Amino acid sequence: MSTPTAVALEDAKVAFRLGDGRVYTAVEKAHLAVAQGEFVAIVGPTGCGKSTLLNVAAGLLKPAAGNVKIFDRPLAGLNRDAGYLFQADALFPWKTALDNVAIGLEIKGTPRAEALPRAQKWLTSVGL
Repeated sequence: MSTPTAVALEDAKVAFRLGDGRVYTAVEKAHLAVAQGEFVAIVGPTGCGKSTLLNVAAGLLKPAAGNVKIFDRPLAGLNRDAGYLFQADALFPWKTALDNVAIGLEIKGTPRAEALPRAQKWLTSVGL
């Protein structure tokens, strides 16, 4: 039995409509296959579409054409199997590190009394 592909982009195209009505194609005919447990780096110059591809795999952007599959299933909406870090700071500066880690669990419905120890376990695992 084969291991499912964790992330697959097949002929993915991402285009944005500009204010004047023109269409800007940011990514065209992208192919990517990432096996479960595989580590992949996407490298390229500024503006080549690296973040755009990650946004597609996370379900934050829908491709104008092509397919996105997560564990061999078509992605419809947000990729709930993905963790995602934005390029810019996305922390709540008024919260502690513990609260910033726990908030994702709390938003998903985990009671705070359960979220805090789980968040502390993650912080401890990275030496914080």
